[in-house]
Amino acid sequence: MRSYKNKIEQFIEFLEPPAENDSPKFELRNVFTLFTQDKFNKYIGKIAFETQGEVTENEEKILKNIKEEIIQLQKKYPIAKPERLEFDLAIIFHSNLRKLEFGRYHIDDTDMWRWMSMNYFKEEAFWRRGKADFDKGDYSVKPAKATFEHCIGKRSRDIFPRRYFIIGQRLFDANTKYALLEKLAEKSRAARSGGFGNLIKYFIDTKLISPNDFVSKIVSQIMLRSNRRR
Repeated sequence: MRSYKNKIEQFIEFLEPPAENDSPKFELRNVFTLFTQDKFNKYIGKIAFETQGEVTENEEKILKNIKEEIIQLQKKYPIAKPERLEFDLAIIFHSNLRKLEFGRYHIDDTDMWRWMSMNYFKEEAFWRRGKADFDKGDYSVKPAKATFEHCIGKRSRDIFPRRYFIIGQRLFDANTKYALLEKLAEKSRAARSGGFGNLIKYFIDTKLISPNDFVSKIVSQIMLRSNRRR
C-alpha cells in the first residue's frame, strides 16, 4: 500500500481551510465540500507531497469495493443519519481490509491511513462529517473544516478509514465474526436519540490493550443489554 512521507504540518499548511473569507486559500472550502474524489485527487496531485510504496491490483480492488459498499449502505438506510452508521462502517472497512491481511500492526501506520483516506475517501468523510451542515445552508468554514480534520487527520484517531478499522479490529471475534458489531449496528440505527459516542471514543482513544480486546467486547455487550445510550 502507498503512504505519505510528509509530516502532518505540511498537510495543514497546504490544505487546512481558512476561517477568513479574504484568505488566498479560501478555495479550500470548496475543495473539501464540493469537489468529487477525482477532482480532489487532481488538486492534491499538484501539491508536492511525497509518497512511497505502490498500490497493487488487489488493493485497488478492495478499496473500490469499500466505496461501493458504503454507497449501498447509504441506499439501504437513506433516512438514517450518518452518525447512526458507525458500526456498519466498521464492518465494511474491517471485513474488506482483512482480505489484505490487515491487522493490529497496521494501526500505527498513520502515513498509510492518511494516504488511503485522502485518495479514496474524501467524499465519504464529507458525507459523514460535513454534509449535514452543508445541506442546511451552512457554507461557512465549518463543514469544510470537519471534512479536512477527518480526511487528513490532524489527530490520527480521526483519519476516516483508520477510525473504522480500529472499531472493527476491537470487536471482531475469530469465532462469532461480526455478530457483536452487527447487533450494535442494529441498535444504533434504531435509536432516535442518544448514541454510542462514549463507547466509540473508548475504542479509538484508549491505550488499554487486552488479549483479543476482551475488555472492549465486554463493555459493548453491557451496552447492548442496557437501555442507556452513550
